[in-house]
Parts: sequence; structure tokens; C-alpha cells
Amino acid sequence: MQIDAAQFTKIMYAVYERFEPASTEVCYRENGKERGKLTAPEAELVVAIAQLAVAADRVEDADERALFEQLAAHIYVHANVATTPPTLGPVEDGERRIDHLKSHAMQLQGKPSAALAYAVAYILAISDMDLDPDEGLMLEILREALGLDEEKADDLLPIVSELITPPE
Repeated sequence: MQIDAAQFTKIMYAVYERFEPASTEVCYRENGKERGKLTAPEAELVVAIAQLAVAADRVEDADERALFEQLAAHIYVHANVATTPPTLGPVEDGERRIDHLKSHAMQLQGKPSAALAYAVAYILAISDMDLDPDEGLMLEILREALGLDEEKADDLLPIVSELITPPE
């Protein structure tokens, strides 16, 4: 699976349209219209959560790693951060991984970037076209830790799925 810059901007648009409180800060433009700001610290947290999402099923997958790197690069571009994605180093201990996930997620509560972190984790979880039970549990724990409304979060997932599905 590949996600290009245009697709990622559409994902940002979908997330921020549903979760962004009124804001004048600029994160990206869609059809000439400015949208909300993704800060550098928020971008780092979203990428850290994505890194933990990759490790949820404890399966090393080159395609998933490449997708993580693409998504992290897009996130950094939107936050105006000049860095490269971190090297994946999954936390082997499941409890520690969940603790890290919750700790990072709680720092994003109440921000539109919380929904972005959820959407990115979802993309990584389904990238192999198989939602492992551990990945499903990770997404539920993440949604709760991010403080996302269950209905809004569930409504976002089909929209994100459609945005990443290649045209027939």
C-alpha cells in the first residue's frame, strides 16, 4: 500500500473537518482553503503512536514499515518539521507497549491530532488487509486513550478506508 501526498492531505481534511474546533492556524490547504495546525510536538506524538501501532501484531512486515515511513514523512511535512521518521524499534512487552500508547495518546486528548493519530494507526493496522485481534484491541485502547467519541471515530474509519483504496 502506498499513500501519496494528495491522499494524505485528503485524510487530514477528513479528520480536521470532523474533529477540529474553530481555528485560524494553518496546517494544510484544500481547494485553496486553509485548515487547522498540526504542531511539531503533536506530529512527534502521532508518529510515536503510529510506531506502536505497527508493533501491535508483533509481525515484522516490510510493506508495513514502508507505509509507516511514508505516513511519518507526510505528518512531518504537514507539521513543518524537518526530520526523518524514526527507526522502528517495537516494544516487545505488550503491557509496556500499551502503557506507551496510552501515555502518548493522553497528551493528544481534545486536539484534532488525536483523530489523526487514530486514523494513521487504523491505516497501519489494515494495511495488510487483515485486522489481527491484537490490532483491533490496540485501536480500541487507542480510541479510548485519545478521548475520541466512539461514534465520530467509527464514522471516520470508512471515510479513511475509501481515501486509501486504489481506484478500480
